[in-house]
Amino acid sequence: MEPLVDKIRLVLEAKAAAIVSRNAAELASLIHSDFLYINASGRSFDKASYIDTYCTSGRVIFTDQQFSDFEVKQIDEFAIATLLIKDEFRMGERVVSGRYKSLCVFSRSSACWQWAAGQTMTLG
Repeated sequence: MEPLVDKIRLVLEAKAAAIVSRNAAELASLIHSDFLYINASGRSFDKASYIDTYCTSGRVIFTDQQFSDFEVKQIDEFAIATLLIKDEFRMGERVVSGRYKSLCVFSRSSACWQWAAGQTMTLG
């Protein structure tokens, strides 16, 4: 059986690939229907608004997302991950590159893990 840390890493890698390739269907399959996310600017998103903002609208276009310092802890049917994220994206004509600390919560439904909640903070 695959260790939990590997399963969650695969979900996060697939999420990063989906936002860079702007594949809304793939991104939707990775996100729980009751998803809640707060970005580094303090804005809240549900599943539909996250996919729209970061994948389909063109307002934010990711060119790269990588993560490191990855840790996972399981609590019942939930997994909580902390990680450092390095993002590169465009907002209009502005190119943004930054490092962030993120907390991601995953819920196990059926046989798969889905991203259920998260918060990202800027690093100083």
